[in-house]
Amino acid sequence: MQFKPSFFSKHLHVIIILLVTIHPSICQENSSILANEHLKYRIHLGFINAAEATIHTSGQTQQVNGQETRKIEITGKTVGILDIISPVVDYWSAYLDTDSHLPIKTEMRKKEGRYRKTETVIFDHANLIAKINSPQNKPTVKNLAINKSTLDLIGGYFFLRDKPLGEMKIGQKQKANILVDGSIYEIWFIVKGFEKIESPWGNKNCIRTTLVLPKNKMFKEEDAIQLWITNDKYQLPFKMEVNLKIGFLSIDLTDYTIENKNVY
Repeated sequence: MQFKPSFFSKHLHVIIILLVTIHPSICQENSSILANEHLKYRIHLGFINAAEATIHTSGQTQQVNGQETRKIEITGKTVGILDIISPVVDYWSAYLDTDSHLPIKTEMRKKEGRYRKTETVIFDHANLIAKINSPQNKPTVKNLAINKSTLDLIGGYFFLRDKPLGEMKIGQKQKANILVDGSIYEIWFIVKGFEKIESPWGNKNCIRTTLVLPKNKMFKEEDAIQLWITNDKYQLPFKMEVNLKIGFLSIDLTDYTIENKNVY
């Protein structure tokens, strides 16, 4: 018997995808991916802790398929009572080209209740093909046509890295094409305004934005995702509010370090 993820598990999976997809990191032209960068987020329903997510960048680069890459790892897991009734541990990793930030190789592992899935993707940018290998898929190996701007989940994490977000005007948009679970999705990022957000580190100047996804069954509205990004040189996803059909979730940055040093 094949077990499927619970309703909450599916939502948590999407929330973590959204969180990492829009991470812009430091705003510099042609910037490199920062070594030993670590972020931690709390995902909660009101005062109830639901899950946590971490994003970590390796300290060293390495060669993958002839390309100089840096490895980025994402982990999301349920906590508290939800970890008892609907446990989730999701893991993604990607080797990104240090110059283009394009994915060279990615890996995914899902543990959602009794459901399991693993997947490896090799990106052939010269021939515009992504080779997807998963024992749980039928067929287990398939080739998917991509274009030169197609990103994976974690490549999307650096999508806005080189964009001067603080200089964008209200209403301005950016678009990314993201390959997730064998399908390519178009995601739009729209600047909505500039405001201060309270936090344990004091009031932070932020850029308020909206993420617009393809029509789906999980969200009440097309623009149900509000995101605040720090309006400073780090440009971190600082806070997110998501209006799901199952309820209202909040995601807050709780820790950010570079080379094991706290930034905030």
